[in-house]
Amino acid sequence: MPFYLLGLSILLVFVPYKLPAIKAPLWCVCCLLAVFSGFMDDALSVQGVLVVLVYASLLFASLKTHSVWLRRAAVCAFAILSLTLAMHLLPGFTNQVMVQNHVVSVDGRPFSLYANFDKGLVGLFLLGYFFKGQVTIGYFQALQQPRRAVMVLIMTPCLALGLALVLGLIQFDVKLPNFWLAFLGINLLFTCVAEEAFFRGFLQRELSIWLAGKTCIWVAPIVSAMLFGIAHMGGGVEYAIVASVAGLGYGGVYYLTKRIEYAILCHFILNGLHFLFFTYPMLA
Repeated sequence: MPFYLLGLSILLVFVPYKLPAIKAPLWCVCCLLAVFSGFMDDALSVQGVLVVLVYASLLFASLKTHSVWLRRAAVCAFAILSLTLAMHLLPGFTNQVMVQNHVVSVDGRPFSLYANFDKGLVGLFLLGYFFKGQVTIGYFQALQQPRRAVMVLIMTPCLALGLALVLGLIQFDVKLPNFWLAFLGINLLFTCVAEEAFFRGFLQRELSIWLAGKTCIWVAPIVSAMLFGIAHMGGGVEYAIVASVAGLGYGGVYYLTKRIEYAILCHFILNGLHFLFFTYPMLA
């Protein structure tokens, strides 16, 4: 139940509505229920609950602190804590194992699938920071250069998967594993949301604001794409290169639309195609 509630919280971030009685966004209320449910179901220990409280305090300070220097300090601490949570470096969270060392493709590496409460929480809070606490109706009315964005959204999976084929990381392998629905749900809500919210919604946006009028407008997407590739270095240099190419596409979609959900969608489409039609996660 806590993972379902956390996933629902992420979806509710995109709902521009507050509960009139307490004047709180729906996602905040649902997140509170997710944490309580997680504690009752042993998905979170007391340490985990304390980490969530500190994380929520840093988010609030990042959004509400008026002092420029205090806000910058809070934002830096918020970013560091986001990274440590996403990398599962903090105690207090028991992530649910969905698939353990399963060979999805005959010639592929063993694969494990987890429902990660800590990484899902990172995506949720980063979206909360991106929307400054509450999404507005005006956000959905601001779609810039939609045709070019659709082109980039289509080209990104083609280029990234094509490069992976050329580099010998994957090959064609059409399949439908029995856990495909769990994979797609977890990958969308707990992986794509967290990674795009950090690399595009936080890093690329903050870098764009800082570099505004100082240098080329494409520096921020390129930097976020390179860091995205470095974050995937665990799969090898070739894998990091493919991730950088994909990250540049995600960053391009976000730059053209200023809408984080389009970057998330592009990321999810690529991952879904990879999972269903190619060696997953890569050739052994």
